[in-house]
Amino acid sequence: MQVPFNSLTSLTLGIVAAIAAFATARYTAKYYGRDEQLASITGLVAYLLLALRYTPNGELTFNANLLGMGALFCGLLVGYLVGLVFRWLGKAQQVASPNNGSIVGRSLDSLVPISLVVVTTILVGLLLNWLEISILPDQVILKLQNLKANQTSLIFSLGIGVLVTILTFFGLTSMPTLEQFGRDGFAATANLNYAFLHHTPWHVPYPFTLGTLYGPFGAIGGTGGTLALVIAIFLFSRQRDQHLIGRWSLMPVLFNFNSAVLTGLPVLGNGLYIIPFLLVPLVNMGIAALAIALNLMPAVVYNVPLGTPGLLQAFIGTNGNWMALVISLLNVFVGVLIYKPFIQLANRLQEGVDQDV
Repeated sequence: MQVPFNSLTSLTLGIVAAIAAFATARYTAKYYGRDEQLASITGLVAYLLLALRYTPNGELTFNANLLGMGALFCGLLVGYLVGLVFRWLGKAQQVASPNNGSIVGRSLDSLVPISLVVVTTILVGLLLNWLEISILPDQVILKLQNLKANQTSLIFSLGIGVLVTILTFFGLTSMPTLEQFGRDGFAATANLNYAFLHHTPWHVPYPFTLGTLYGPFGAIGGTGGTLALVIAIFLFSRQRDQHLIGRWSLMPVLFNFNSAVLTGLPVLGNGLYIIPFLLVPLVNMGIAALAIALNLMPAVVYNVPLGTPGLLQAFIGTNGNWMALVISLLNVFVGVLIYKPFIQLANRLQEGVDQDV
């Protein structure tokens, strides 16, 4: 069953960035009164040209990192730039224009922006192939979390937690990277060896690491503590569409897959939610670190399977410590309180928009 599900993921979430380029180019061109259909197709082609990778045997391949959620911001940026090129160089669409019904005429009207975009993206794509550049944020995160000198520092762990949350907010990191976040490295191995040797997770040498704080406590429901956001929507939102998104997203969020709620609400790039999205993981990691420092619970040292419900990761990772589960529930409760005023603000803003309409 793994093969069809992997294929389904590749054909949906695996091409989100390309779809974003298509849609952003379309609506940008439409906003400025340009040919939205040709702009959207041009945006999609341009992005695929950027993601194209040339192999020695001549096979057609694409950089998967540039197509999925980890490059969503890149897709939005490329689509927006394509829309702007159509705004500046394309001809305005007029209802009475004789070319409106002819695809050939419309293509001629947009020939200059199409040509400029295609030529530019081909050149940039060749440069990317020559430099062998992949999507950089994921690589930066994976390298930072493996720095032996700093990985044991609480400040470093909190800082990297904030960094990955910021990158996610702007669509610059991917779910596979976040799933592996903090699981490997010198400190995680040392903690696990200590637990096996002494038959206990208590008093491990490195209690404040990415693996002990971020995944089990800072990202319950996914990056940004999204489970708390969904619960806050159910409790405080008066918007029907938000409740609908929350219902459809609840089950994936319970298993730490939050792409649906991040893009559907939306949270990504939405200035209304940037403060709680950054604050919830930071506060939750701080609460967990305080509980560990006070010896209320041991550090999370045991590996848990990917897809384990976020609420149970700390419980399982401490070999069934009930206080770890209590702290996880407390983190969700605190997260709901942090998200509450912003959900209520969203209600007021939407009511204002409805009154204006």
